[in-house]
Amino acid sequence: MPELPRPCTRTELLRPDGARLSLYLHGTREPDLVLVLAHGWQATAAIWDKTVEQLTRPGTLVVRYDQRGHGGSSTGTARPEIPLLADDLAAVISATAPGDTPVVLAGHSMGGAAVLALAASRPGLIGDKVKAALLVASSGGGLDLAAAAHPPRTRLVGLMRHAVASLCIRAPRTAHRLHNLWQPRLDTQPPIDVAAHWFKALMRHDVTQHLGVLERIPVHILVGEDDPTIPPLHSHRLAADIPNARLRVVPSGCHRLPTRHSSKVVTAVEETCADALRHAGGPSRATPAPTPDARG
Repeated sequence: MPELPRPCTRTELLRPDGARLSLYLHGTREPDLVLVLAHGWQATAAIWDKTVEQLTRPGTLVVRYDQRGHGGSSTGTARPEIPLLADDLAAVISATAPGDTPVVLAGHSMGGAAVLALAASRPGLIGDKVKAALLVASSGGGLDLAAAAHPPRTRLVGLMRHAVASLCIRAPRTAHRLHNLWQPRLDTQPPIDVAAHWFKALMRHDVTQHLGVLERIPVHILVGEDDPTIPPLHSHRLAADIPNARLRVVPSGCHRLPTRHSSKVVTAVEETCADALRHAGGPSRATPAPTPDARG
């Protein structure tokens, strides 16, 4: 008999700059663990649908949310920066995991960058509140191909990407029309200028000097062998900078692991959650998780 789908509650979280984040809460209101799933650039919380469907953790509250400017979440007025996403993630944790309820963070791509930026900017959460983390197709920095460290041909590609992003920001309607001549943009993708702003934020992202804090908790890293978006080299660097991290490479895996290789992601999520509970000393005393209100 197939499992019944986890009950889902949709709510919003208001941020100080006016952004409204759409949250999707699945499962028990008295959890022994809260699992927060952060999606990547130009995606939505729906990228985790298969993860939610396949998880077998009845005591876990699963929280998905749309990153600002993506899906059902508005952009707000603050400048797009990865540390801003880390602040949003901290707010999601505070709203959905009260008291001493332990938290696991799982981030894909830009969501992984948000997890890493949270660890860098709020190290007190790591080990105290956040008991384990899963980084899927993620990078701690060095994504900008235009950087001086790259050979000339690679830098040229990077400069072209920046030029395209600048066009999208300055003339979004023209850029949108030109893009659709090549490949129609999906309805689920953010406006092209919003996507370009977050592209530039990802190019500026670098927390490589602040990864030591993650040695306090179990860290799992998952990457596709054939990921062209964030090549496996970035995951290997993370594993080298976080000595306690466990790295898995998915054979023939692409960038969109949560949708294309969902069983691998679910296995990694399950193991990360189990590690978190062990790290927390066993199932913690459950605290009812309230529905976040618009006050953030």
